Parts: sequence; structure tokens; C-alpha cells
Amino acid sequence: MRGAARLHRPCGVGDPARALRAERAMRRTVALALLFTAVTTAHTASAQSLTEDPAFVLYRQAAQAADAKDFERATKLAREAIVEYPDHLLAWYLLGQAAMARSQWDEAANAFSNVTKRYPKSFAAQRDLGLALSNMGRVEEAKAAFETALSLRPDNDDTRVRMAFMLYEKGQRDAALSILEKLASGSTGTPEVYLLLARTYYERNDLPASEKAFAKAVTLRDDGKTWFNLGVVRLRLSDYTGAQAAFKRAAEHPEVREQANRELDKLREASRLGTK
Repeated sequence: MRGAARLHRPCGVGDPARALRAERAMRRTVALALLFTAVTTAHTASAQSLTEDPAFVLYRQAAQAADAKDFERATKLAREAIVEYPDHLLAWYLLGQAAMARSQWDEAANAFSNVTKRYPKSFAAQRDLGLALSNMGRVEEAKAAFETALSLRPDNDDTRVRMAFMLYEKGQRDAALSILEKLASGSTGTPEVYLLLARTYYERNDLPASEKAFAKAVTLRDDGKTWFNLGVVRLRLSDYTGAQAAFKRAAEHPEVREQANRELDKLREASRLGTK
């Protein structure tokens, strides 16, 4: 067929920006461990708790600034909290989060390293250390941090996905493919896993596997470009009925409607002429 359609590049695959969302759960979890009951004496009517000391007051202010997305102020206050209490896990972790939000990867890696040095079993800190290191191009160190995080939470597919995307983007395609295929065999609900698998199979000319992966991706997220790509692969497989169905679904999406309708017109013309 003339003017063969080409695959659309998937958007957002391996996008590190996804990981910059603040992990409030980690702050809450560690905070519970740091809360102390008020110290009372026989000589005072009202006592001051440890959480009212400067290090913890400054941390709470830093957390509020981070929640308001004022990351410069959050950074300043977190650093002040650390000066007051150098082993303040929450302040170090928040400092790392604020640095990631500002794309200051070296600063983030240093902050998260200070958490893991004091608390090696922190899943969140190990995972985010891996993310910061990957953005610095320190792939092997990042991989080690991700693997440590996974040793703490083996069932955390999100971290496994991040590691696979990093390896793929840094050229370690075979290692990434192995991880992605294991995720797919476990029926992960992350559509980006199947999109990356589909493209990899397509580039290797394994069209049946590519078709299967694209088909799985669209069951997880109704996306016009993915429907279009599924139609392209089915055309190459000479599955014209399946291609037509995929292009019809693609045409429901404005971003690819024009291209999908062109492919549908070609299929209709070929059917009219009896060439398909």
C-alpha cells in the first residue's frame, strides 16, 4: 500500500518528572516515630514537647512550603532544621524532594544519601536516590539504589518500571527488556510497560509480539496514538479488518483523527479495487 503509515512516538515513557511528586507517606511514617509525649514536671502547668523544639518547628514550616510548591523556601527551612539537628531524617528527605522539584540532582542525591546512611532500610530514600543518580547519568549507582529499594519492597512494580526505563534510555536495552517482560508476565497495570515493549518488538521486526503489546496497552488506557500504532502494526501483518477497527478507534481522538481517517480511506479504496 502506498504511503505506509509510521508509528507515533509514545509520550511520557520513562519521563523522570513523574517521580517528582512528593511522597507524603514517608514523611508521615517517619514522623510517627519521632513524636514524643509532652514532658511534664510538677512545677509547670503546661509543658513543651520535643516537637516544639526549633528543629521540628523548622521542619514543619519546610513541609508546609513544599506543599505550597515554594521549593526555595522549603530548601532554606530544611537546611536550617538540619543545622539544629544533623540527624533529622525528615528534613534530609524533604531537602532531597525540594532539590528534585528544582532538578538539582546532585543536591538531591546528597540529601537522600544522608537519609540512607542513617536509615538504610528506607525504601523511599533508596528509590529516590536511584532516581536522582539516574538523572546524573550514574547508571550503575542508580541501578544499585533501585535494587536496594526493591529488596525492601519486592512487590513495588513502580520502582521496577523506573529502573527499566532508565536502563532503556541509557542504552541497556536487553537488561530493560528482561525487566519489562517480567512485569508484563505479571500482568502489570502500567500501560507504559506495554508501549515500550511494543516499540522494542516493532524495531526488532517481531510484529506479532508488537501487536499483542499495543493491544494490551489500549485496554489499559484509551489513547489515540496507541490505537493508531496498533493499526499500523496490523497493516504490516495483513490484518486489514483489525487495522480498520484500530484506525476507527484512533479517529475518535482529535490528535490523530486526520491521519487515522487517511488510513481508513486507503483501506476503503483498496477494498473497492479488490486489492485487499
